[in-house]
Amino acid sequence: MQKKSTIELSQNQIKLFAAVAMVLDHVGMELLPQWTILRIIGRLAFPVFSFCICEGSRRTHHPWQYLLRLFGMGLLCMAAYYVYDKTIYGNILITFSLSLCALYAFQYLQTCWAKNKLTLRLFGVAIMLGCMGGIWLICDWMVIDYGFYGVILPLFAELPACIWEKCSDAGDKRDWIRLCGFSVGLLVLSLQIGGIQIFSLLAIPFLIAYNGTRGEKNLKQFFYWFYPVHLLLIGLVSMCI
Repeated sequence: MQKKSTIELSQNQIKLFAAVAMVLDHVGMELLPQWTILRIIGRLAFPVFSFCICEGSRRTHHPWQYLLRLFGMGLLCMAAYYVYDKTIYGNILITFSLSLCALYAFQYLQTCWAKNKLTLRLFGVAIMLGCMGGIWLICDWMVIDYGFYGVILPLFAELPACIWEKCSDAGDKRDWIRLCGFSVGLLVLSLQIGGIQIFSLLAIPFLIAYNGTRGEKNLKQFFYWFYPVHLLLIGLVSMCI
């Protein structure tokens, strides 16, 4: 995603910002529930990470390894949460794993549609509908962080960009169309959840500043382990006070 902005931020920078927002959110939830401002700041984390999942699905050279790493870490966190609270809870990594499944199904549909063969197109549509139906059933069966609309949020970015590309010479405008679609999806999600979730729209300026580069350092492993480690530390502090 390449675009010009007054302030330019790499993916590492916006993800580090989102990580800080997430820490503050969970501190507010577990340790300082009277400080609503921490939960408001925390609303900025999910949109940034969700948009980066959308970016990662298009950029990765190993899509299934990407999915399995994310899903495996999510299952590890689910197991830890079950031991702690005896509850099956689909944490944010499970949400993003399902988002990747939806994105991969959509990308496969695009590939099938480009073949210009009816049977392939129908097969691609069947895969997409089956994936979406499966995601809906999972979200209906168990609690998934941010629910069905949170899972499909990245599709709001990909679908209009795909339509725009088919209907015109997209050029650099495709990235802005993707961001506009994502913003609409974020608004829908915010209205569906209600409450302070509307503050998640404040993450949009950070996404506008995103310059499409990863950054100088490879922080992939850090972001994989950040989620479970920071929850563990906050849980330990909560148990001690």
